Amino acid sequence: MKEEKQGRKEKKAVKRGYGMNERPHAGELGAFGLQHALIILFQTLPAPLLIAGGLGLGPGETSILIASALFVSGICTFIQSYGVGPLGARIPMVMVGSFVFIAPALLIIPEAGFGGYMGACIVAAVICGVVFVLFSDWLKVIFPSFVSGAVLLVLGTGLIGNALANCAGGSGAASFGEPVNLVLAGVTFLVVLILSVFGKGFVKGAAPLIGMAAGFAISVAMGMVDFSSVSEAAWIGLPQPLHWGISFPIDACVVITLVAVCGVVEILGTTSATTTVAENRLATPGETRRTVLTQSVTSVFAGLFNAVPTISGSANIGLMGITRVFSRYAVAVAGGIVLLMGLCPKLSAVFSVIPNPVFGGAVIMMFGTILVNGMKIIMESEQTARTQTILAVALAVGIGFNSVAGALDQFPFWVSTMLCGVPGTAFVAVILNVLLPGRNLKRPDPADAGAETHAAAETAEEEAPLGA
Repeated sequence: MKEEKQGRKEKKAVKRGYGMNERPHAGELGAFGLQHALIILFQTLPAPLLIAGGLGLGPGETSILIASALFVSGICTFIQSYGVGPLGARIPMVMVGSFVFIAPALLIIPEAGFGGYMGACIVAAVICGVVFVLFSDWLKVIFPSFVSGAVLLVLGTGLIGNALANCAGGSGAASFGEPVNLVLAGVTFLVVLILSVFGKGFVKGAAPLIGMAAGFAISVAMGMVDFSSVSEAAWIGLPQPLHWGISFPIDACVVITLVAVCGVVEILGTTSATTTVAENRLATPGETRRTVLTQSVTSVFAGLFNAVPTISGSANIGLMGITRVFSRYAVAVAGGIVLLMGLCPKLSAVFSVIPNPVFGGAVIMMFGTILVNGMKIIMESEQTARTQTILAVALAVGIGFNSVAGALDQFPFWVSTMLCGVPGTAFVAVILNVLLPGRNLKRPDPADAGAETHAAAETAEEEAPLGA
């Protein structure tokens, strides 16, 4: 009898929470949706804030970027999780602005303008959709795991540098490097670190957002925040499409397309990681097709509304692993909440006046996690002389030219952009992987793919609350 009762208790423990297609009661649905929405919020804010900070935009233009990012992320998350016609994989996956496109934005926008950058993002989204339909079986061959790891490593190094510049007060700021900035960033960072290590459940997952709120409160008490732009902002407003116009410079389109293909490879892994965590199975071909199709369509939508292309946000996978609530309806509600945030210009204005040191202190650990995950992927891939040669050259080019500003100023714009940072690493790695002898032209083994997906799911469940 005791054994039977214990067995029943174990079954109940396994069944706690909600499955992927189960709909919680209204009150629970709202609470679960709000949890996801807050984590989506922090995954969405870095892209517009980093681009605005890197370009030296004022609070008004920054709030436009933030409102657009929230609006796009909310709609795209709802579509991906709930499903609208042929769009949406109908799995609990959130969609946020991809960090991969931040560094190219800071290179392209000063040359081609915001309109040129958005046009390039739209072209890249369309091309990626077509490439996936025609060559989906070969993407893992052209972009093996060690290439993705190298891209993440370089992305992390670039973002960390940007975060540290924000910690010091923001590049070009009159107060750059003043001790008060670094102390404020340090306090914010410590809050994030403590909550990430000792926090439980939702608090652990939302540690960066809570840390940023604490740092913001301290900066307000110190008189470092000007709320004039907040008081002037309206409560309700629809983001303006193509606020800076649109154009299609060929060199920018080529660069962004190369980076965007990396995003397609990434979302393939995240899709199966989501279904593995939620239902302990690989994603079906239909779910994979709808996921990529939705990413392509929503990235076009993002370009029309002044936002970077979309990608799946992995932090919410970790939250689901903690709460055992895998309901796609909860994620859809989260998308609706974030959408409403994007329709409130006053809220976007509040985010736009967050001091640079607070933002830098809140994101530095997350960007460090991106770098570490890149290193982890490289270390787990097969280490051969060929692989190490490709990695050595790709990382040397991508990090090297990104570190020496002006080294390629005498060359055409597309050359300097194609060889710096993330684009340079991806471009060189792909070219060498195709040209060097000894490459593996076999299609990926489904068994190997399953093993990689299982590992990705475990990593997402354990580490995702710190990253995006």
